[in-house]
Amino acid sequence: MPDQLELLSIHTEQKDITLAQLKEDVDANDIITNPDYQRKYVYDDIRASRLIESILLGIPIPVIYLCEEEDGTLSVIDGQQRIVSFVRYLKNEFSLNKLTKLTDINGLYYRDLEKRIQRLLKSKTLKAITINKDSKELKYEIFSRLNLGAIMLKDQEVRNCIYRGNFNNMLKDIAQTNKNLHVLFHDENKRSAYEERILRFFALRNYLELRGTFKWVMSSYMEQHQNDDEILISKLKSQYNTLIDVIQQILGENAFFSLCKDKRKKFNGAVYDSIIIPFSYFPSRVLISHADELRIQINCLKETNSEYQNNTYVGTNAGPRVRGRIEQVMKIISDIVSAEVQPDRYRYFHKSIKEHLFYPGYKCSYCGNIILSLDDCEMDHIIPYAKGGSTTLENVQLLHRSCNRNKKDRIVLGGVNEQDDNSEY
Repeated sequence: MPDQLELLSIHTEQKDITLAQLKEDVDANDIITNPDYQRKYVYDDIRASRLIESILLGIPIPVIYLCEEEDGTLSVIDGQQRIVSFVRYLKNEFSLNKLTKLTDINGLYYRDLEKRIQRLLKSKTLKAITINKDSKELKYEIFSRLNLGAIMLKDQEVRNCIYRGNFNNMLKDIAQTNKNLHVLFHDENKRSAYEERILRFFALRNYLELRGTFKWVMSSYMEQHQNDDEILISKLKSQYNTLIDVIQQILGENAFFSLCKDKRKKFNGAVYDSIIIPFSYFPSRVLISHADELRIQINCLKETNSEYQNNTYVGTNAGPRVRGRIEQVMKIISDIVSAEVQPDRYRYFHKSIKEHLFYPGYKCSYCGNIILSLDDCEMDHIIPYAKGGSTTLENVQLLHRSCNRNKKDRIVLGGVNEQDDNSEY
């Protein structure tokens, strides 16, 4: 136990930083206010003004946490909003608004303050705790512990910290570069809203096996996929961008609206689920070839089907409602394109099959080693689905999770690989 405690010990330094020094360090990039795990600046000018008022009145300001990086710079773990607000004011980027005590300085920029008040403000200090660079690997843990209970922090902003990696980078990249999202979502990407919607698609796609709350499902998915390899990430990115493009072409910019007469015309997350997930199971070329018929029938469903309306308006996160709304759109698409293609959702085995197959001593068919627990394995098509393999009990085997990722679309029997140059992820 002592060794473990020593390993997890955090080495810190405490000091006071004047606002003048703070501005100088930020301007020189010696203090980095926007590391990859931080959310964007969200304070409005009124809240920032009251922060200025508080420090002038001598009201204690919460401690800020910094982390020393390898190059000697300091990244902000906690206190970003406060730091940026102080620096913005000292740089004359906003005037003071709606102060309740120091009303005489309402409407004044920093440059407009009396010299004595300017000197007073610049001399005010913030208490700072700096995490030494020998403990910097724990900064993400510190950030999450400081912010998990914060009212202001959104779930996706916490995930952005805790589950950093290739998958999270992909979410941010799509959110920043896909121009169709603004058209279809009809809002701005505030507080990682776009990233959460993109994650929602991937996390809910295997909707028949969903268990737990939305928050848990999406967090678990990010944890599982945070370090997916770049080839898989590229495929996922292409899949999502293609889907968004196809949906816009077929359903137009109101694709994710609820069309009930008593509903406001705005993005609806439940409608989004019901559209994007079914569309993902059919080839784009087939969907496009039936665009008019799909648009007419899906809009009719939105406008007239009371069951669909209930599934997208009340208690929308309940499992039966999630499955219900997705299945209704799935049926429309299936009925229209059934002569040409069947949805590939049937590539997924039901969870009960894994429980049926597993037994103590079961050996992974890829590596030949014993799988120790049910949670350590995944179901795999013996004849890969991409090569025509059926999703049946006769065509399923259990592999270690990591082995299943490495196997790709090779045929594996009893620990022997058949190499395939055309394998996919």
